[in-house]
Amino acid sequence: MIGREPHEIWQDSLEDGQRRLNRPTAVLAATGLLGGFHVTVGLLALVVTTGALTEVVPAPTAHVLGSLTFGIGFVFLTVGRSELFTENFLIPVAAALKGHCTTSSVARLWVITFALNLAGIALFVALASVPGVLEPEALQAAGELADTLAGRDLPAAAASAVLAGAVITTFTWLAEAAESDLTRVFVALAVGFALLAPSTNHSVIGFGEILFGLLAGTTSADGIDLLRNTAVA
Repeated sequence: MIGREPHEIWQDSLEDGQRRLNRPTAVLAATGLLGGFHVTVGLLALVVTTGALTEVVPAPTAHVLGSLTFGIGFVFLTVGRSELFTENFLIPVAAALKGHCTTSSVARLWVITFALNLAGIALFVALASVPGVLEPEALQAAGELADTLAGRDLPAAAASAVLAGAVITTFTWLAEAAESDLTRVFVALAVGFALLAPSTNHSVIGFGEILFGLLAGTTSADGIDLLRNTAVA
């Protein structure tokens, strides 16, 4: 068998979970804010590429091809060891269940990471939405992303959120299993594509997609759609 045994990966995951849960509050806040920025980097790459490609190929094809670039944000997350809210389930919860940490430390990790992820995204999406920063085609692509998420009814949004959670959990496991940085980079790129090509309903990324469209003024979604999508995901 190539690579490590599953029990070895699991043990390393527990140790990683303990380290993350024991981070000081200031470090959690900083890595959460960075996580929001890294997600925004992926969104910027996506909308710029998609917007440019719509000039030469149909919009659905442009979106799929543009989704290949979103994983850049996940590469930054992986290499920089920043925190993404939905990546904080498998490993930290497992560490808590094994008695390595308390449930209150898990709650602390979740609250701080989620709040700072959203704050980071809001800040950097606002900067990217300033007129003249991006080409109109990129802002239009951001609006179409937002329309896709906001246009789903509740069952579809919930099912898409489950799929997004499964992809992120797979990413967490594969990142732990990877034995080289090059492999982790490949996994990050692949997972980014798997999340964005079908426009899955990921709570943090979806927040950025809809907010981007709102601030750019290129979506039919509204604030209620933003809150609903974030709550469902």
